[in-house]
Amino acid sequence: MNILMLCSGYPNYVPDLLLHGLRKLFGESVVDYPRKDVLYQGICGQPNLDKIDGLMADDAAVDRDDVGGKMAKGFYDYVICDIRAFKESLSMLQSNICPLAIVDGEDAPAPIAPGPFVILRRETRGTDNAIPLPMALPAEVLAWIDRHADAPKTHSIGFLGSRSKFTPDRNVMLDELARIFPDNLVSSWSLETQPQGRDDYYRKLQSCKVVLTLPGAGFDTFRYWENAACGGLHVAKSMPLFIEEDFRDGSEIMRFTGVYELAAMVERVLGGRLDWREFGQRSHAWLKAHHTTERRAQQSIDNMKRAFLR
Repeated sequence: MNILMLCSGYPNYVPDLLLHGLRKLFGESVVDYPRKDVLYQGICGQPNLDKIDGLMADDAAVDRDDVGGKMAKGFYDYVICDIRAFKESLSMLQSNICPLAIVDGEDAPAPIAPGPFVILRRETRGTDNAIPLPMALPAEVLAWIDRHADAPKTHSIGFLGSRSKFTPDRNVMLDELARIFPDNLVSSWSLETQPQGRDDYYRKLQSCKVVLTLPGAGFDTFRYWENAACGGLHVAKSMPLFIEEDFRDGSEIMRFTGVYELAAMVERVLGGRLDWREFGQRSHAWLKAHHTTERRAQQSIDNMKRAFLR
């Protein structure tokens, strides 16, 4: 399958993860243009985290010649454009006759006027004429998390996310959890200027019986998918999103709306009434079956085929 992905030069989780999965599925017939250098450098989302060796395979045979001419001749089965690359790609898009998808991976739905394309959107319930495209987990990241699966479970609940004056609700919840559960790992994880170690990060997450996901700037966060791999009970604040084959409440995940509902879940784990091991095993298996980047890419292709009646 010939696929062209029009890229922004900067890290951007949703389109970058989609490109990663498409390349895994279809190899060098998936063309990133311009070349997505940061992915080949091993940067996934956060440039201040450790780079991931082998994140993208060698692209020596990827043909980036005359992509505009090929778009005008209908060469590609699909053209997929990161919304951040739309303006720079506009002249080529105006002559494009290939089926076109715009990727809106922003923290809130971007305003996009109707046009001859479909929208693949991160933050959607699926009721706004957009195709849901949540994040996913690369196999290389899953393997990195798995390397720390034997870490002793020394903490009750863990959340390694940022907190600031811009996250007042998050701050209150984390402070209350820290008060209720003294053996917590509710730390602030700075990504400002210094590189952070993924080994340390994933080892700490794996040391928790319960791992917590809270909304960030958007509801869908990369942490949601990392936590699903961590071998403990994954608890997450309910999100107003549609995610195809999402983790099932009470089976692979437990969802909550408030801090005391969450605290009761943790108490059940600590009292032995909820088995964090079983939840962790089911979550890990469901993640591998439905939410790797390859699986997300296949879901997206299937959804585009239906949208374009192909």
